[in-house]
Amino acid sequence: SDSVTHIVAENNSYLEVLDWLKGQAVSDSSRFELLDISWFTACMEAGRPVDSEMKYRLMEQCQSSPLNKPELEMPAFIATKVSQYSCQRKTTLNNYNKKFTDAFEVMAENYEFKENEIFCLEFLRASSLLKFLPFSVTRMKDIQGLPCVGDQVRDIIEEIIEEGESSRVKEVLNDERYKAFKQFTSVFGVGVKTSEKWYRMGLRTVEEVKADKTLKLSKMQKAGFLYYEDLVSCVSKAEADAVSLIVKNTVHSFLPDALVTITGGFRR
Repeated sequence: SDSVTHIVAENNSYLEVLDWLKGQAVSDSSRFELLDISWFTACMEAGRPVDSEMKYRLMEQCQSSPLNKPELEMPAFIATKVSQYSCQRKTTLNNYNKKFTDAFEVMAENYEFKENEIFCLEFLRASSLLKFLPFSVTRMKDIQGLPCVGDQVRDIIEEIIEEGESSRVKEVLNDERYKAFKQFTSVFGVGVKTSEKWYRMGLRTVEEVKADKTLKLSKMQKAGFLYYEDLVSCVSKAEADAVSLIVKNTVHSFLPDALVTITGGFRR
């Protein structure tokens, strides 16, 4: 459209945007301002369009690189452009940093059980950030300049790089309170408050809760225990296909031309 003046890109290079414009049959790209997503963020913060300064513009980069530079190394100038907001970051289908993100999620869950929202969010944000990275973190320099990496997160990353595991995470996984809360909250209808109550009563496992006839369970909790095994089990692709077939047959009996598609993880 002739009314378009600015094109905003997220994690795309100058040349990638030019290639995309060519694919849109745009002959003259010079009439557009090609800008990084950071410009849009600055506009949102200011509540108005801000000047498209040089720091926001996509610039053509030299394509040659030193022979000794690792293929997946993340240059520092890219790290500084990574948004602190997860909604402004792409997430790769492959998690290249699972050993770190698994550790962060254990820590986040532990702080959630302790109702420490600040530290819980710190580790959840760090987990989201590392899932976004298109390479494996193998040294501390790889996270230099990235947002959402506080001292606690940095310490765990460093220990995993050096030792292969985190002593803090290992300590949490072996903690009696964490293990009890992990079991309790796996029951539908049971949250942190109820888990705390049961833990103070001396209960430690789901089996002990089931065996205690003095407990008054809510309707949701009763259903959670009744269908516990089904609810904690993952749905297989075969089961999803079977349900899909039932839904398709039912829909087609009313609307023969309707299109029914499984969405979510099974479609991906």
